[in-house]
Amino acid sequence: MSNGNSSDQHRKRIGILGGTFNPIHLGHLILAEEVCKNHHLSKLLFMPAYIPPHKYVNDLADPHHRFQMIKAAISGISKFEVSDLEIIRKGKSYTIDTIQEILSHYGEDDKIFLIMGADSLNELELWKNIKRLSQLCHFVIVNRPGFKTEASTRLVEIIGSDNILDIERLRVEISPVDISSTNIRERVNDGIQIKGLVPECVEAYIKKHNLYSSA
Repeated sequence: MSNGNSSDQHRKRIGILGGTFNPIHLGHLILAEEVCKNHHLSKLLFMPAYIPPHKYVNDLADPHHRFQMIKAAISGISKFEVSDLEIIRKGKSYTIDTIQEILSHYGEDDKIFLIMGADSLNELELWKNIKRLSQLCHFVIVNRPGFKTEASTRLVEIIGSDNILDIERLRVEISPVDISSTNIRERVNDGIQIKGLVPECVEAYIKKHNLYSSA
């Protein structure tokens, strides 16, 4: 049992949940809460991308709107914060740049947990400087319906078996949540209500700013 004087006492466990959040929905919040609980995170940063490097979205809302929707959605949840780091940096939002900035801000001793869905695990081998990234943070993979949670042979070759074992150890299983930002945008555009898919404050924000509607 720790006496409270160990250096680990002062090491923060910081989760990073990146994405377009176009818009943020209840599935994102459930995922964040489960990972926070499973890995005893000190805080979790929602990190909206300015431009996602591996995903084309033809109806990507302005970064300011996506940031404000996250800010509203997490209001009152003490461990949750939203960061505009990638928005301020502009350009393509490469995770390696983000993690390096976060470590320089919070301190090299803090433990960073990069949270992603199983769909992103299939793309990790293509990420910029993925080997270096695997040395700077821990990957937390959360299951998503229809996507494998096993690392590719190529990823094992790049980041090594120790990091793959770390991924296996940190994996989080949640009950499947059948909500997607794509579906929400389509529903808004078709005039179908989105109640129960996003927080009420996000629903109100979308209506107020006429987001995702071509009408």
